[in-house]
Amino acid sequence: MRAWCLMAVLAIVAVAPASTVVARDAPPAPAQVMAIPLELHDALRHAVSDRSTSPQARLDLLMRFLFDPRSGLGMEYDHAATLTVEQAYRTRKANCLTFTILSIALAREVGLEAYAQHIDEVLSWRQENLHLVRSDHVNTGVRIQQRRYTIDVASNDILTRTAPDPISDDMLLAIYYSNRAMELAIDGDYLGAAPYMAASLELDPQSADGLNNAGVVALHTGDSPAAERHYRDALERNPEHLGALVNLSQLYDRQGDTIRAQQLRARSERVLERDPFHHFMAGHQAEAIGDYRTAVARYRRAIRLYSAEHRFHFALARVLLQQGDTRQAIRVLTQARRLADQDSSAFYQAKLNLLRSRADR
Repeated sequence: MRAWCLMAVLAIVAVAPASTVVARDAPPAPAQVMAIPLELHDALRHAVSDRSTSPQARLDLLMRFLFDPRSGLGMEYDHAATLTVEQAYRTRKANCLTFTILSIALAREVGLEAYAQHIDEVLSWRQENLHLVRSDHVNTGVRIQQRRYTIDVASNDILTRTAPDPISDDMLLAIYYSNRAMELAIDGDYLGAAPYMAASLELDPQSADGLNNAGVVALHTGDSPAAERHYRDALERNPEHLGALVNLSQLYDRQGDTIRAQQLRARSERVLERDPFHHFMAGHQAEAIGDYRTAVARYRRAIRLYSAEHRFHFALARVLLQQGDTRQAIRVLTQARRLADQDSSAFYQAKLNLLRSRADR
């Protein structure tokens, strides 16, 4: 499954005319986003609350309730399903943001201490229509006495560099509104996106991601001065925010301000040069077209910047094998195995056993 949670739009290829789509219904109120419908409340009580008083047991039962299609909700992952709790219950679909909102609401309903967590540096790139999108990630934290647990629907499908940070409900809901705004924007409904973006900034006016996304919406509803202001505000809060750097440089290009546009492009290039995820993706792209020399260089650069990610080492080993360097591939794959979790470590060990058996022939 792919994680598509918090979206920071990095580039708009062309500015379409201001949308003429009639605005959709007003965004739901914050309380409505996390409200548990009566039918879900009753099912949750029957599956969890009525069966145990132990917090640990309630957490285990809650996880079963969320995922078991026979005795519970059987939730399915859908990257575009940014929904309220009630909508998620009706459709049985959720992306990581919706799943976080849903699991927090249900965990609290059964007496658990649950809160949202945000991971800022995440690799999950995707292109949607004319937009290039890079995603952040959210998940659910649960505290039971001195122990902390994480509920994460997409942990195996993202690469991260930092530990998750707890965030408030207001910040989580601001992300929900911003995410919905970007989904509408990507569909071309910028007028429909505007009230969601306003609701997001009202809850969290300091978010660089939110301000960048607000700039995208403003630009496409014909308010270039507001777009510039939002992008600049985003960069005040995070001078290395790649989305704001790229979007503002493009705005200056269209306005004919080539000097400031070039300055921002230079800044964005410096940010990318220090970004291991950027080099990993460049390596992946080079590998896909058979440019193994470039792929090796890019993967090695990613490893130098962030050596703890086992998938970087595995990618390098894979390309070294393509080049016929089995000995070096074994060395690199051994390091990937050392860094990996239990499941991935077993996978790498099986690969190593196969390579070594071939090398001994």
